[in-house]
Amino acid sequence: MADTTWTNQGDVLTGAKNNRLKFIVGGVVLFAAIIFLVVNAMSGNTQLYKTVEEFYADQSRLTGRDLRVAGWVVGDTVQFTQIDATTTRLEFDIVDDLNNPNAPRLHVVAMNEPKPDLLQDQAQALVEGSAGEDGIFHANPGGLLLKCPTRYEEMDPALHNPNP
Repeated sequence: MADTTWTNQGDVLTGAKNNRLKFIVGGVVLFAAIIFLVVNAMSGNTQLYKTVEEFYADQSRLTGRDLRVAGWVVGDTVQFTQIDATTTRLEFDIVDDLNNPNAPRLHVVAMNEPKPDLLQDQAQALVEGSAGEDGIFHANPGGLLLKCPTRYEEMDPALHNPNP
């Protein structure tokens, strides 16, 4: 018969512990990277939505931040200026309450934007951009969204015939 000797195989357990430690460290690094990416993506792409009064209540903190401000267009403040062949300046004020003459007004400036047909008195406006230190709200390119309730009128139900 063959002579067989038994030796201590202590290295097998040490190797298993080493592999387990590598998996734990790799998992922690992967988890930390995912958390970092999620937090970074959420903080960089968030955009606050404020009314005019909310903006002025927290103006010092909101100045320079990318945000959306909603309000009603004050019709007599709309000014469209053609500066040169390629540069235009659109200015108007928005308020939260058209019936309150003392309501704070936010002056909006949009550069190189065409004057929208819906930009008229009492139109609802949502402006994306940021406020400068001078208190003027500078709209982003394409950041002016308007809704005018007087543009579309409800159809008279008596004139509507569902079964022709």
